[in-house]
Amino acid sequence: MKINVSYPYPVLYMNNDDYKQTSFSTKMDVKEEFGEVKIEAHFYLDNPEIKRLIENRSCVYLIHVECSQTSYRKAFETHQERLEISIATHQLRGKIVLHSFVIAKEAIHNYTNEYLNDWYKDISLTFEKGNILAIGEAIETTLIDDHTEFLNLPSIVTVTKSLKNDYMDVDIHSNNITIYLPEYEYHQYAMSAHLPLKNTILAAVIVPALVYVFSKISEANGDLEEYTWYQVLGKIFQENNYPLEDVGTDVLSPLKAAQLVLRKPLKASFEEIEKLHRTED
Repeated sequence: MKINVSYPYPVLYMNNDDYKQTSFSTKMDVKEEFGEVKIEAHFYLDNPEIKRLIENRSCVYLIHVECSQTSYRKAFETHQERLEISIATHQLRGKIVLHSFVIAKEAIHNYTNEYLNDWYKDISLTFEKGNILAIGEAIETTLIDDHTEFLNLPSIVTVTKSLKNDYMDVDIHSNNITIYLPEYEYHQYAMSAHLPLKNTILAAVIVPALVYVFSKISEANGDLEEYTWYQVLGKIFQENNYPLEDVGTDVLSPLKAAQLVLRKPLKASFEEIEKLHRTED
């Protein structure tokens, strides 16, 4: 996205002098975490009139995210001074560019601002819906172009059939996490790879198993550290800025930890169900 530096109306921007003694800036932090790109933006606006327009819902803060390699382009708006954005990692690749603005959400007539430069005196100013009132920082960042999944569940989880149990059971005292399913449930699970509800069935089995696993980590007092599955999960959480020791505590519950590792499995399940319903209709 190329920023225009010449407008037929005043724009609060560090690279022009349309305004005096006033500023707009944005601090943006970008990180990758469990299959998502997380963007946190903080807006710093030193202009009472434009702030008033935002508070009155006539304007908004806006972050525009663009990735040329995937053709991803989307704008995110807020009336707050802080904005959190989450984008699935597979939607972005390589260089991404983020721009920050204040834009009009409706027509603004007879605009006045005591900080406008003198040459705008006695000029009737109007902003149409979508016009830019302020431009903040733009940043570029590059995502690591790695299409290999750092979490390969089959490498640390084994699902097997149990002929003696009527309920699912989980064993964590070996290099793999072993999930035992009763015979009927096991056959249904084994066929799930070819069914339209694959993610739903996987979530029904893997989520409760991981919740159990994570609930046991805090009780183990280091007794599980020798196992491969523990080391793999430890690396995953470390790479995503979570110590594995926090799992199962008030900092990170077993339920949330399971959903982080599986990258929002409930959402994926309901998307499958919704898609199935649309097909039936």
